[in-house]
Amino acid sequence: MKRLLLSLAFLLGLTTFASAQCVGVGGINNVPQPGLNCQQDSIVPTYVATGIGIIPAAAPTDIACLTGSATKTVRVKYVTVSGTAGTAINIVAALHKHASADTGGTKGTSLLVPVPYKMDSSFAAPTATAASYTANPTINDATPGVISAKTVFLPATGTAVAGGATEWFFNAEGFSPPVLRGVAQEICVNLAGVTTPSSGLMTVSFIWAEY
Repeated sequence: MKRLLLSLAFLLGLTTFASAQCVGVGGINNVPQPGLNCQQDSIVPTYVATGIGIIPAAAPTDIACLTGSATKTVRVKYVTVSGTAGTAINIVAALHKHASADTGGTKGTSLLVPVPYKMDSSFAAPTATAASYTANPTINDATPGVISAKTVFLPATGTAVAGGATEWFFNAEGFSPPVLRGVAQEICVNLAGVTTPSSGLMTVSFIWAEY
């Protein structure tokens, strides 16, 4: 019995020690000890911006962009694209990273604007910015980095067919997500100038963290 009680006490001590080592995990410059699997949520200030019902240009290039911050390092965690069209169609959407920000174009208004929003009301105000475009902007980076490209199915507007969302996740352990440093850098959803059917409407969401 004494041996059993000592064993239980030892295991309890290990659990307590491990829990103590996990306090604050997910914060900036705060990681768990090797070998520990800590289940706390991240506390890094995180933000989302969603543009709803974006009307692409006739031959759309960049339809939405997330632009970096003058004071924070922006790490892009998640991007999603979905939409509808006058006639069902598959299009290719690419994620481009720019070293020089877009200029010009016609920016979306109202719900088309992907307004940055705090995931927790206690976070500081977001410093990255986002925009959508209904007329193509001028792409000033002559050689943007193509991070990824995926096929997006756009069902016909008003049908019961679900198109679903095309998603990019950048949260694999040990790998860097796209990082934006300064207001010249941005990540954009680009439709490569492929003409979409009339009545096309796109929805784009960005989720990012600021350090």
